[in-house]
Amino acid sequence: MIQNFEQLVREAKNRKNITAGVPCPEDDSTILSVIQAKKQGLADFILCGDEVKIKELLRQHGGRAADFEILDCPGADAAVARIVDLGREKKLQLVLKGFLPTAALMKPILDKETGLRGANLLSDLLVVENPTMGAEELLGLSDGGLNILPTLPQKKQILENAVAVFHSLGYAVPRVGIMAAIETVKDSMPATLDARELTEMNQSGEISGCRVYGPLALDIAVSPQAAAHKGIVNDVAGHAQIMIVPNIESGNLLGKAFTYYLKLTVAHVVMGARLPILIPSRNESDTDKFHSLALGVLSAGY
Repeated sequence: MIQNFEQLVREAKNRKNITAGVPCPEDDSTILSVIQAKKQGLADFILCGDEVKIKELLRQHGGRAADFEILDCPGADAAVARIVDLGREKKLQLVLKGFLPTAALMKPILDKETGLRGANLLSDLLVVENPTMGAEELLGLSDGGLNILPTLPQKKQILENAVAVFHSLGYAVPRVGIMAAIETVKDSMPATLDARELTEMNQSGEISGCRVYGPLALDIAVSPQAAAHKGIVNDVAGHAQIMIVPNIESGNLLGKAFTYYLKLTVAHVVMGARLPILIPSRNESDTDKFHSLALGVLSAGY
């Protein structure tokens, strides 16, 4: 079981034959992350974009153009189209978004005829070193990046995508908390109703490979003392390893609180397509993008 980002990177180095495609790697943080990843042997890279800009950025940051396959594709549309084509041809196992809007990457990926859609809903999983557990465990949060107000069937798929990633990280039966504002079921609060349904799906075997419980308020999900104080007896309560949030706002706000208040390193991966997709914010650091690459490498094939 991978407990921290140091172990995450070490295990990713052991994976072989992973090639990541990067459209528009024309900013400092993306170039720094791929240089570091290449030097540490995480993956090979195909960089698509303005060849002159890419080579100049590599030079500025101590990288070698000869270490990368660079495809000259001026303009974001051409660069993304080339990466999507390479993904369909199975010449890539991973995609990292460069300096372009997320929508510019995801729209071609989601195209039903020519994109990279898989059988499942696409959803974003954020991973951090669990702040309540030191460096002893990872914590996942989904979905604060793609699905605005997911339905119950969509939440099931979001949960399954997150569990698949945690399986790739060595968590045989991850503990999944279904998040809400309170830990009781109320008809006036749809998130609590969905939480009850997902818990029952897990109990019946419709959702497998994990332990699911909800609804859980944040304090009950992360604090054994808070759970005990309220008399909630369940092995997920106080020990959640994955949080499934009710909507994109709650996930986005909590995820950015990890970054901007707790100053935590984060990693993201989008699952549900034919291969993992990394869509870090253009404001994210090269350190976060590097760890997203490590997470994507380990998620490839799951």
